[in-house]
Amino acid sequence: MHFKFIRFAIFIFCLPGLAIAQELAQEFSAPRIMGNEQIRLSDYRGKVVFLDFWASWCPPCLVSLPAYDKMYRELGNEEFEIIAINVDENVDDGIAFLEDHPVSYPVLADPNGEVGIPYEVRSLPVSYLIDREGRIVQRYRSYKAGDEIELQQLIRELLKK
Repeated sequence: MHFKFIRFAIFIFCLPGLAIAQELAQEFSAPRIMGNEQIRLSDYRGKVVFLDFWASWCPPCLVSLPAYDKMYRELGNEEFEIIAINVDENVDDGIAFLEDHPVSYPVLADPNGEVGIPYEVRSLPVSYLIDREGRIVQRYRSYKAGDEIELQQLIRELLKK
């Protein structure tokens, strides 16, 4: 009986969208979508980071980016950062979207999907909340209006630590 409970607990713990305790976020380097400046995840160690993978052809992404930008401007301080990673194969598509809907946080280009491989990006949007020590605290699959409210509360809790 005890063994069945442990297997059940492991199964529940590993379901997508639930907290992922102690898993370190994979290091990456990618260029800003506009410009050649390389950004590394480790540049933000010590900050709470929200890492968001998106594409211009993804309907939920088109709603989430402006919502996350509003959240970023409300929370924005030296201890929190959003990093968006555009996975459009044609980088110009991501740039065109951002020209119409600019955001205040860094947007990186990953047209070959290399950054997303260790993050198991199979659908969009997918996002990760990373604590100050570089551990993934939460994974989010998809987006619906209002998701940023719960996310903002969790970010505030992490900023207090």
